[in-house]
Amino acid sequence: MRVLDYWRKWVRKFKKSKKDAFVPISGGKADVFSPLTYHNPCISKMRSVVERVIADREVTFQKLELVILDAQSGQDVKDDFDIQDTLSQLANGLNYLLLVTDRPDFYEDFVYDMYEENGLIVQHAPKSVCERVRGNFVLDFEREGEAPKESMLRPGVIYVPIYKKPWEIGENLDIKVPVGYNTLVIEGVLS
Repeated sequence: MRVLDYWRKWVRKFKKSKKDAFVPISGGKADVFSPLTYHNPCISKMRSVVERVIADREVTFQKLELVILDAQSGQDVKDDFDIQDTLSQLANGLNYLLLVTDRPDFYEDFVYDMYEENGLIVQHAPKSVCERVRGNFVLDFEREGEAPKESMLRPGVIYVPIYKKPWEIGENLDIKVPVGYNTLVIEGVLS
């Protein structure tokens, strides 16, 4: 079974839960952002977003060293769906992938399929060593926790929090993506 087929099957399984997953909570008169309840509205466009961000930072997809900072254990199953969806979008063409996780068994099938289909050895490391990981692009799927580690904000590293800071969709369907401490406006990804 090809890697994409595996992930498509997994995506279909959770398709029903996706419908209401991508809206911030409403707190009275105005929407309230909370990293504990926020669902990123742009997960389905993650490959386009990543390509635009690395192009802005003048990094090619072939030189991309992707680090996925896994969700905490006990997070919502929809977060696992977001991670799986993101990995399925980014799987083709990767030359380096590191999963920083305390639950490597969860990714066992993905790791095996990536090796069989693409020849890519997916590395994984425990979260206790995430400060010393190699990589130039970090996708942080944690909801709670402190601000990004200093090592993730060193020069040459692109740090993108998926839930810790809200992503906004502008008037022209532009996406305002938090990159490190800045915000990058990406045009033309949403239809």
